[in-house]
Amino acid sequence: MTQPLAQPRPAGARSGRFELALSRHGARTHIGRQYVSYPFHMTRPFAFDVAIPSLLTVYQQSSSGGLYRDDRLDSRIDVGAGAAGHVTTQAATVVHDCHGQPAHQTTEIVLEEGAFLALTPDPLVLFPGAACSSVIQARLAPGAVLLLSDAFALHDPEGRGRTFERLEAKVDIRDAAGRLLVRDNLEIAGVHLSGAGSPIGDWKVVSNFMLVGAPDRLPTADELAVLGRPERQVVGITLLPNGAGWGVRCLAADAIAARGIAESLFALAVVAAFGQQPMPRRK
Repeated sequence: MTQPLAQPRPAGARSGRFELALSRHGARTHIGRQYVSYPFHMTRPFAFDVAIPSLLTVYQQSSSGGLYRDDRLDSRIDVGAGAAGHVTTQAATVVHDCHGQPAHQTTEIVLEEGAFLALTPDPLVLFPGAACSSVIQARLAPGAVLLLSDAFALHDPEGRGRTFERLEAKVDIRDAAGRLLVRDNLEIAGVHLSGAGSPIGDWKVVSNFMLVGAPDRLPTADELAVLGRPERQVVGITLLPNGAGWGVRCLAADAIAARGIAESLFALAVVAAFGQQPMPRRK
């Protein structure tokens, strides 16, 4: 029987909080309430898209060098009616050896009517012994759109084929009344991805995306079908339950190929929601 990652929390365990509220004023989105504690760091907001003044980009950073054992990092993102945000990172996040005490990340998202949020962090890089639990809970009002990206890669700095310990990722997406639209759970041990029997084979990065919301603001199946190149990525597209939107799963040859899929999907989401192509985001 699979044992859960949750364990009693020892005294002195590190915690951090990231809170961000975005609101629409005229044609533009602005930052309202914000609270950021160590190890989180937030850059100033960027308005990259002249043709989409309502779309604001924020880079969420960490000043700690990655995730460590028993980290407890909580985020909350609120996007007001008609506002639009893109929250991403500048680089991948290393998950270090957790020595049997997993790092925990929780994210709460609330989108009001007509809001847009793309939450697209770069992949987690799972070092030997890494263990991480991620929980995302989102609530969408009518007309809102949410793009979620969740990706990971395996890496042994010493090249000895050692594996991470365990990864859990759980996502619940509900409508404004609290009705469950989509639930997605991933639980996997590193040993199951090693050796000749690995379900990911020689692919280096595993990505999972959800694109949820108002159907008239989402890409079509034909538009999504152009994602990926067989020699660099394998992409599967699924219609999510309750007509909620699209699920996109991808295996990529390397970090560059994985980023290409993430950027292409972000661009498709923006075009479908706003009718304009977004500018490239620098990383």
